[in-house]
Amino acid sequence: MGLIIIVSLLTWNAVLSYEFFSLQSKLDSIDINGETKTIHEVVTNFTTDVTEVVANSISKVVGVSNYIDNELYSTGSGAIYSKEPGKIYIVTNNHVIADANKISVTFANGEVVDATLIGTDSWTDLALLEVIADFQVTPFSLGDSSMVKVGEYVLAIGSPLGLEFQSSVTLGIISGTNRVIPVDLDNDGTDDWDSIVLQTDAAINPGNSGGPLINMAGELIGITSMKIMDTSVEGMGFAIPINEVSPIIDQLKANGEVIRPFFGITANDISEFDVNTKSFYGINFSLDNGLFIWKVEANSPASDAGIQEHDIITSFDGQEITSFKQFRKILYGKKIGDAVEVIYLRDDQSFTTNVTLE
Repeated sequence: MGLIIIVSLLTWNAVLSYEFFSLQSKLDSIDINGETKTIHEVVTNFTTDVTEVVANSISKVVGVSNYIDNELYSTGSGAIYSKEPGKIYIVTNNHVIADANKISVTFANGEVVDATLIGTDSWTDLALLEVIADFQVTPFSLGDSSMVKVGEYVLAIGSPLGLEFQSSVTLGIISGTNRVIPVDLDNDGTDDWDSIVLQTDAAINPGNSGGPLINMAGELIGITSMKIMDTSVEGMGFAIPINEVSPIIDQLKANGEVIRPFFGITANDISEFDVNTKSFYGINFSLDNGLFIWKVEANSPASDAGIQEHDIITSFDGQEITSFKQFRKILYGKKIGDAVEVIYLRDDQSFTTNVTLE
């Protein structure tokens, strides 16, 4: 059956190719008020643009192999991000290389080289690899993901379903920008993080993870990360915007990790509390938002600012707090040493304090 389908597809491809060139030939020979040349150029330029972008980008994409206990566990993709004399830096997804005790990178020229893991960040699902190579490579030019427009054409390149399909290219458009995708990092059924992503209908399949999403200028605008897999959904893939990627990669390269500010509390969303819980802790029944603090770490920024157990944080850095996930997102967007205004309730009275993050 599979052979019949393949033969049928090849036959249909041949028919389409014949019809296309026949049509092209007809278009070349049609004289519509002297516009023959214009029609011919419109068809040719579109094809050339795509193939030229692909030709200039293929060598900047790699396959990434994850070995656990010296056995090949999984494969993904990566994008050549930058280089220094003798060193090549490659960006991929954290989940592509998770738990690996050996990582290898397969370049478009067929060279396979062991990679060193410089650092990972589970919150943003990014990882940075370093490769020592004695051949020339060219890294991607970085685009500006804040300038990406809905409807513009993009290409995804990677290794769907394994390295035997390395350098597969799919074409699509940007379907949406600044999409918010909840992520449960510890698989406990509670969302821990909101990923801000670009949405595309360019086909993204298992093995594409960590590969580049590029615009028609050949610029890297995102790292493909996930897709919605459901029988009722088609063409919903997502990529981490390059403007979100770059500061994370800079920290991974400098520190081997992303150093985020520490506040020092353990808390739960008030929205999760039922009437009985609110009654037991003396929480106003009308209060639906905020963080109920269970524990304050000793010598932490929170404790130094006078915040105590059973206080309720209602505002952080000028934003009303609705969930711990939202609080964490705001906190991790700050820098160590930043001063943040915190408004909290204690015994139904409101207090304001300034906290210096560590």
